[in-house]
Amino acid sequence: MSAAQALDPTTEPDPPRAGANTPTRLSRVLSLVRRLIDYGRQLASTVQQRATTPDFAFFARPFGTVDLGVILTRITNGLRRAAALEARLCQRAARGKDLTVAPIRLPTIRVPGGTRPVAPPGAQPEPQPEDPHFARLLTEEEIAEEMRRRPIGAVIVDICLDLGIAPGDLDRAFWDEINLAIILYGGSADRFFNDLHKRLWDFCSGDHADDADPGWSEPPPRSPAPATGPPPEALAAD
Repeated sequence: MSAAQALDPTTEPDPPRAGANTPTRLSRVLSLVRRLIDYGRQLASTVQQRATTPDFAFFARPFGTVDLGVILTRITNGLRRAAALEARLCQRAARGKDLTVAPIRLPTIRVPGGTRPVAPPGAQPEPQPEDPHFARLLTEEEIAEEMRRRPIGAVIVDICLDLGIAPGDLDRAFWDEINLAIILYGGSADRFFNDLHKRLWDFCSGDHADDADPGWSEPPPRSPAPATGPPPEALAAD
């Protein structure tokens, strides 16, 4: 693959498809991941067209940078993660094994008088927010390792951040579906909003702040509280 192709997310191969007898929960997540892939491919074309327009800074805010190379690298990583996740789900579907709802996530415990939170016993530490001005292409080995050790909901968070998704960019039904999948399958909606908030804050504080839409002079508020588990009606529906 050439250097140009490496930064062209639309050249990524199509991932394998699951059969018609896919278990219910897994089928829903597969459908969601495929919609994210379609969204990412369309975004890759759109971002290159918008790069020369006066409102590009406003368009690029969820990425935290106006550097086109960094944005395309992140989109490529998002599409590769999504393709790897779909392949993982298809392998599971071939075994006829449905997804299992993750245990309830306990809220972060803060040490009295301290400044650093302490994770509940057995919890995996969340990745730290990336520098919005830097990105590199992930290797196949790195993505494969992520698929082995990270829960599906956490991978979906990474994909959404790679694609620069903010809740207002999608229709409400699509966003609600993403948010529910993050919560049900081991991700952290709080981490998503915190990372997005940091990107927007850094962007609005940078040299290109004047190029952003004045209606977004302040980043959106942080999520009021970490997600603690799926809504009861969602579990009842399954």
